[in-house]
Amino acid sequence: MRITRDLLLSTARDTIKRYTFGVHDLVCAYITGSLVHDDPLIGGTTDIDLVYVHAIDTPVDREIIPVTDDFHLDIAHFLETKFSQPRDLRTDPWLGSFICHYPIPIYDDGHWFEYTQAGVFAHFYDPVNMYERVKIFSEKARGGWLDLQSRQDTFTSQSLLVYLEVIMSAANAIACLSSVPLTERRFLLDFPDRVQGLNMPGLYSGLTDLIVPEEPIEPDWESWLADWRTEFAVLQGRPDALIKYGKGRMPYYEQAIEGLKTDNQVAALWILLWTWTEISTLLNRGSSDNLPFRDFCESLMLGAEHFSGRVASLDAYLDVTEETIERWADHNGV
Repeated sequence: MRITRDLLLSTARDTIKRYTFGVHDLVCAYITGSLVHDDPLIGGTTDIDLVYVHAIDTPVDREIIPVTDDFHLDIAHFLETKFSQPRDLRTDPWLGSFICHYPIPIYDDGHWFEYTQAGVFAHFYDPVNMYERVKIFSEKARGGWLDLQSRQDTFTSQSLLVYLEVIMSAANAIACLSSVPLTERRFLLDFPDRVQGLNMPGLYSGLTDLIVPEEPIEPDWESWLADWRTEFAVLQGRPDALIKYGKGRMPYYEQAIEGLKTDNQVAALWILLWTWTEISTLLNRGSSDNLPFRDFCESLMLGAEHFSGRVASLDAYLDVTEETIERWADHNGV
């Protein structure tokens, strides 16, 4: 089946049309995420990110509905009251950002979307509001680094997850100086453009140095992915599995890794590292991580032997990001 942007948009419209048949509490539905890009596919897969805004009640917070092996629906549900204060949304780096960043309204009862977006967008890119969104990520990054000080001598998937969360928060702080936060699969695809816009290309190479070895390695993709699939499948069978790792999501991540591993090895490694660390953390709460995951970490020099050194390098990287943010704030009079 040939997946095109037009097919995905048509699927979104049909989905909302079916949902609104006989349902009267939906105020608005709009598309966000990868589908706002001209090419939403990575490795031939994507998702359709939909936001449903309800007047009365939300059936769930989030649901993922497989359509084919190559794409699925990822629907977030919010109450209308969540959008009642435009001033708050202007400093919300996620919900506020993605209602302003080229969303595609599909259903709009009484021009709700038009009115709400206009209220948020009016001062969204004022430096003071941008700085507030940036601060959320920069403070989270530094707080995570402080948390690592008590973890670096006892390496686990949980400590590595904190390390990776700090990296993502630091990158999102930089990203929000010019645009919106970065998402999981597109993280290292979109980050270079964000730092280039700030004339700070070294922020990209500095970040990648935090997740790859100093000396180039030959990735063992076949073995790594086989072990990753095994753990992914085990997690899917557990009742406490996160919805993001539920039915239909393995191809979403796996095909992205396969599609990137030749031309953008670091971006592929990030997706594998991020997802496998989360999966291992969920599977091994209160127990030791399994050997394949530990071997994978050691291959990237992210295991127990090198972790304290990595944390020290992370501190230096955070210093640079914080200095960049301070210069930006001074230049913009914040």
